[in-house]
Amino acid sequence: MWRKGLIVAVVLGLLSVLVTQPALAQNPTWTGEYYNNPTLQGTPAVTRTDANIAFNWGISAPVNGVNADGFSVRWATDVFLNAGTYRFYALADDKVRVWFDFGSPTGAPTIDTFDHPAVGQTVTADVTVATSDTYHIQVDYQEITDNAYAFVSFANLATNPTGPNFAAPVNLPITGGPWTAQYYSNNSLSGDPVAILSESSPSHNWGSGSPLPSVPSDNFSARWTSVQTLTGGNYLLQVRVDDGVRVFINGVLVINQFSGATGQTHSVNLTLPTGQNTFQVEYVEFGGDAYIDFQLSQPGAPTPAPQATQAQQPTGTTATVTAFRLNVRAAPNATAPILTRVNQFEQYPVLGRNDSAGVWYQINVGGQIGWVSGGFVNIATTGTSAPPNQTGIIVTATPYTVNIRSGAGTQHGRVARLPAGQTAQVVGRTANNTWWQVNYNGIVGWVAAEYAIIQQGANLNSIPVTG
Repeated sequence: MWRKGLIVAVVLGLLSVLVTQPALAQNPTWTGEYYNNPTLQGTPAVTRTDANIAFNWGISAPVNGVNADGFSVRWATDVFLNAGTYRFYALADDKVRVWFDFGSPTGAPTIDTFDHPAVGQTVTADVTVATSDTYHIQVDYQEITDNAYAFVSFANLATNPTGPNFAAPVNLPITGGPWTAQYYSNNSLSGDPVAILSESSPSHNWGSGSPLPSVPSDNFSARWTSVQTLTGGNYLLQVRVDDGVRVFINGVLVINQFSGATGQTHSVNLTLPTGQNTFQVEYVEFGGDAYIDFQLSQPGAPTPAPQATQAQQPTGTTATVTAFRLNVRAAPNATAPILTRVNQFEQYPVLGRNDSAGVWYQINVGGQIGWVSGGFVNIATTGTSAPPNQTGIIVTATPYTVNIRSGAGTQHGRVARLPAGQTAQVVGRTANNTWWQVNYNGIVGWVAAEYAIIQQGANLNSIPVTG
């Protein structure tokens, strides 16, 4: 009798193996090693078990102990696969490698976007498994900067020919009305602000410098306020900052980290009502580098379709980004869909300028065509001997403080102020010489010629018409 029982147990055991091994092929667990560098070097900062490779970290760190940018991850698993053809899928920002049967004599990765980046694209590769067996799979991931996500999966084409429904995760940034910025020459937001400006966003990167000549490079503070008209729903607020930040939304304190820091990202999920929402962002800098990256987004929002726009085609012209991070949009207006972002000091070829007032420029960003606001780029024509946008001509604010606007006209928003008696470099003009485009301590915008008096004897013909 015991022999029959033993035989039954063996048969059941074999059936169990046959049943569970294919299940492992569908749902393997991964050992994840997280490195605080982009090259998988040294000892992992964190090692853990991940149920699958399906992560969207946004601009946040993947795990405590690892930075939000410049990190890497190595996942590995051993999985039993029946003979057949398997398709591997990978979608990542920034780079990903997938090895099947890692350590085998072939040695080559099945998928590799390290040398040929494919950010936001689902990359596939087919592998033929000749023998049912256990195989070692390894995935390497590298994050450089900004958004971070990684999705890797595989499926037997005989039983799952369509594979996963990967779609690049989108945190669609919310960009509404302007922000009123108040800068203080102390680290406590006390007294009267030394400058009040209108800015498109609280995001800035001052490095070791200061926001304005009247603000010290260390021990200063700032406050931004704005009313944003939103569609009701779930939102993700992420603020990366050095040093401290507080954020109030509709009078409620949602982030309170007003102390020394070294680049942490603070995140909070919110449910906001339809209509107008009030925002107040407070920032403090104690010493060293100074920056704040403020992002309000709707996780998983669909990307709107780009809109085609006609443009003029000037040649030999480049745009140098002056903002910390600048939105590239599908059309020349502040409500058009965001296609990508560019960073401060980067240069891109200019393809066109909108016909109205020259305040939006069409640029080529690695093959992607979009529009940027002229108030946040320096425009220069190549082949000239003079430095970009330097005419050697200045204007003086007389007799009042003058608004610096994003375009040549009072209908355009104020980006800064030129204090009474202060001067700014002229970099362009309107054809009728009623507005000057100026560069004031790195802030490029337009001032009315009536209140910004140009230096005597200036050769107006030497100033390019830029608006």
